[in-house]
Amino acid sequence: MKPSNALSPAVLAVLLIGTPVFAQEDGSGGDGDGQEQQGGQGSQGGSEGGDAPVIDLPLLGEVPVPGFLAGLFGIESGEGDDQQQEQGPPAVVYSVAEVQSVAETFRFLGRIQPIERVDVRARVPGFIDEVAFRGGQQVEEGDLLFQIETAQYDAALQSARAQEESARAQFTTAERALARAEELRESGTVSQSQLDDAVAAFETARGTVLQAEAAVRQAELDLDYTSITAPISGRMSEPYQTQGNYVSASSNAIAELTQMDPVWGVFALGENRLIEWQQLGIGGTDLAPIAASGEEGASAGGEASPGGDGAVEVDPPRPDGDLDVANDMSEEGADPEDYDLLLLLPDGSSYADEGELSFVGNSVDPQTGTVDVRVEFSNPSGILLPNQNVTLVVTEADPPRMPVIPQSAVLLAREGRSVWVVRDDDTATQIPVEVTSVDVPGQVAVTRGLDGGERVIVRGTMALEEGAKVDPRQSSDNSGLPGASGQ
Repeated sequence: MKPSNALSPAVLAVLLIGTPVFAQEDGSGGDGDGQEQQGGQGSQGGSEGGDAPVIDLPLLGEVPVPGFLAGLFGIESGEGDDQQQEQGPPAVVYSVAEVQSVAETFRFLGRIQPIERVDVRARVPGFIDEVAFRGGQQVEEGDLLFQIETAQYDAALQSARAQEESARAQFTTAERALARAEELRESGTVSQSQLDDAVAAFETARGTVLQAEAAVRQAELDLDYTSITAPISGRMSEPYQTQGNYVSASSNAIAELTQMDPVWGVFALGENRLIEWQQLGIGGTDLAPIAASGEEGASAGGEASPGGDGAVEVDPPRPDGDLDVANDMSEEGADPEDYDLLLLLPDGSSYADEGELSFVGNSVDPQTGTVDVRVEFSNPSGILLPNQNVTLVVTEADPPRMPVIPQSAVLLAREGRSVWVVRDDDTATQIPVEVTSVDVPGQVAVTRGLDGGERVIVRGTMALEEGAKVDPRQSSDNSGLPGASGQ
């Protein structure tokens, strides 16, 4: 039999219980006189491998261990400590806190409603002889819309005028008879009763004349009513009744006329949102436009979905320095003109013209718990249509300026919010801050703690210590990295 090359378990055990050592430059790695040869071999291996980790085996001496096995045996080389000492300060990514205008924003969902809307109806009965408009046509006040047949009304007018002439003739006769009776009464030719009869006939004739005149006016009105004209300027619907159809005053509307310029934006506000409007100074209140911390209503974003509140709690404005604009407004009272009333269309685009507050409802609907607020918007191009869903955005006309930083730079702990800032000497320090949301996604405004221009760390904050030296590197987009908080 050929001798087997496999090592017995005992030999393997001996090989595996060796003691790990580090190779020395003089090659002395053995632990006994009987290991000189093996120590020399270990020294040679150490010389060839430099500071590579080795293991001292009882039979083989010091044997170099590959790096990927060193961790398995728990062997460390002296090279690691030297490399750790040679490493520089940790690298961090920062973004500069830029001072920007931060407008407080309120959002309210609503719909467009015409200021004036008319159901066009017939005032006199008859057959429609002409329809003088097309559906969707813009008409001006006084334009002809429908024409009802006029033949019977022309005849009625002529008859009324004839009756008027007859009544006037009778009146003239009665007037002359009364004059003769008065002369004859003075001479005693006629009796008093005959004079009284002449007076009564005169009064009757005068009343007949007045009645005939009224009949003529009514006939003229009926004739005029056969021409149905636009009572206001606006846009027409399609005609509900066409030529040849019979209509009367008791019929339903035959068309609809809607004023398109200007229009109302109607916003049904909940009772809690009504407080926000009162805080804007609407309705004669002197309350501050920004609620205290934790009080619902001071939102930057407001109602984000139909029927939802979407309130975002914000911190109070900074009470010191140039950023104390809101507190100044609180003391002086808010003016509605200090706010811009803008409109967002259903596709998210902004409407060009600003609105003007028309009025706030004087009562809350007990069924819905809301109150209507109406804002007037000019609509010369007819973009805004009745019942269109829109969003009212109320923003400060002259907003305060605050430092704006990436939201990823803000750390949240039990003590509150804070950010890491790189000092001028490239050391890190942690600063408590208070923030409020802004319209730009991923950004927040600092209401307290920063003045602007600070280098705020947005990445690499996990292992930082107060006063530690860092290697600052500016973010390429100066906006930080989303989700980098808490690194």
